[in-house]
Parts: sequence; C-alpha cells; structure tokens
Amino acid sequence: MKVRLTLICLFFLTLQDGETMRTYTENEEGNITVRCEFRYSGGKRFLCKETCEGKNILIVTTKDKDQRGRFSIRYERRNIFSFDFLHVSITDLKPSDSGRYRCRSDETLDGTLYDNFYLVVIEASTTTATTTSRRTTAAATAATTATAATQNLQLYVVLSLVVKIILLSTPLVIFCRKRRTMKSKDSAVETENDGVNHECLNIYETPPEFL
Repeated sequence: MKVRLTLICLFFLTLQDGETMRTYTENEEGNITVRCEFRYSGGKRFLCKETCEGKNILIVTTKDKDQRGRFSIRYERRNIFSFDFLHVSITDLKPSDSGRYRCRSDETLDGTLYDNFYLVVIEASTTTATTTSRRTTAAATAATTATAATQNLQLYVVLSLVVKIILLSTPLVIFCRKRRTMKSKDSAVETENDGVNHECLNIYETPPEFL
C-alpha cells in the first residue's frame, strides 16, 4: 500500500513539474546504480535530493569520482558527439531514500545542466509479505495438483481391477453356462429313458390273457 501511495505521489509530482522522469524501484537493503546524462562536459558535479540547496546536496565535487557515505558518483567523459555520463550509486537502500534525485553539472558550454530521476525503495516487510504470499499460493497449487493426481491414480487402479475381474470372470461364466446346458440335456435324456424302461416293464409284467 505504501509503495502504491509513493508511486502515485511521484506521478503527480511529475505532472506538476511538466517533465517525464525515469523511475527506478529497488528493495530495501539493496544497491542501485543510475546513469545521468549531460550534453556538455562540466567542471563541477552535484548529486542532490529534491533540490540542490543546503543539506539536500549529497555530493559536490570537481573530481571524476567521489563518495559520501552510502552515496557515490563516477563521471564518464565521452567524445563531443556523445553525452557525458554521471553514474550515481546508492548502497544499503532505506525507505527514506525514496524521492527525486537531481544530477547537476556546472560550468558547461550551456551553463548549468540537470538530469533527474525518481527512486522508490520497497520496504523489506512488504517484500517478505509478497514472497510469503507467493510461496503459500505455490504450495496450495502443488497440494491441489498432488491431490488431483492421487485421485486420478486411485480411479485408474479401480477401473483396472474392474476390467481385470470382468476379463477373468467371462470364461468362467461361459463354462458354467455350457455345463448347465449339458446337464439339462443329460437330464432330459435320462427322463426319456426312464419312461421307456417303465413302459417296457409294465408290458413285461402284464398277464398274457390281457395281451
């Protein structure tokens, strides 16, 4: 939330100044290096925050390299057809480092030149919360995927067993049906033979006078 408010404030400040500035975002306790550009070479260089006045002047030097605490600059002279560079480095970033910075070059052919940029430092607690949230989401997704895979595997095993049981029981069912059919035929034959034998027996036992 704080990061969003900072970005919104920087956006309105940019509109108020009537210029488009580069914005850099970095995490707390990190390091950053930003390059400022000047059309002409100058003899004196400044690094300021917000305005180049009083305590807002972080570095002022005529050297190509200089450092003040966590802030350092390195001036890179180039040919007359290219812009000169002023490399600005800030180490061990803190939330209070957020804001507008001004690179300034004095004593150039075009007078005093400026190149500005915005810096947004994200607090470690915000970064940790975001990382934790991403890890939690990833873990939940992995757990859901694993559960779905387990359920699919169980369903596959059950279906495989059902298919195997059907395949194994089919020959047995066919055999039992054939056997039952054969028994039915045998029973019919035996019944018919018993009837014939009984009729023959009656004829044999009947006295001659009745024949």
